Amino acid sequence: MTGTEMIDMLGLRLEDPSESNFTSATKIKALNIAQRTVVNLIDNAYLTELQEIDTATFANTVYNDSSGNGLDAEGKATFTNLNIDPIRGGVIAINVYDVNNSNQSVDLGFANMIEPQDAKRLENSYLAGSDSNPVAYIFNEAIYVKPVKPSGGIDVWYLKNPTAIASGNEECELNVALHEVVLDFAESQLWKMDNKPDRAGVAYTNAVNQIKALNDRYQIEKPKGIGTQGRA
Repeated sequence: MTGTEMIDMLGLRLEDPSESNFTSATKIKALNIAQRTVVNLIDNAYLTELQEIDTATFANTVYNDSSGNGLDAEGKATFTNLNIDPIRGGVIAINVYDVNNSNQSVDLGFANMIEPQDAKRLENSYLAGSDSNPVAYIFNEAIYVKPVKPSGGIDVWYLKNPTAIASGNEECELNVALHEVVLDFAESQLWKMDNKPDRAGVAYTNAVNQIKALNDRYQIEKPKGIGTQGRA
């Protein structure tokens, strides 16, 4: 649905098509709060429309973090330098590459993602990353990659924040299957503003039940990778 269609639909749900109680601007604010709520609650598998890839590289084999488009000497690339704005848990994968003597890009493969509290373990030579088995973790809006490849860089696969819903003919960026959920959360917000908690609760419950049903369904139907069957 477009922004205008969502506004009109909310007007019907709120029994206020003439906008006597809620202006279009108020509905847009509620819709964007609702969209962020959906993105925060739904499994990442339903957010493929938000998938992006960005790159941080070294320049002329010199660490280039200070200029805003590379990694520093510790293998750190900040989100600002990457020009990305991922959602919660939105960094999906880190692909590491190097450049050989012929100035050709050499794919070193995807890094093993670890939790920041496990970074200390990388000091153990048996657990440290290697050229063929790089390691990456995220801390304080920065990505750390080990080992650092001065002549290479990283491709960051992530889920971006959705484009704000606005009045007009632009479609809501989320999958069409989630548009009704966005409307339910927005409706709930607006009924609360109108001091009608019962109706707000009904709309909120509808939205949460749909989110739960989709998330539960994905856990059953998600593809099984090599070696993943039977994992806890």
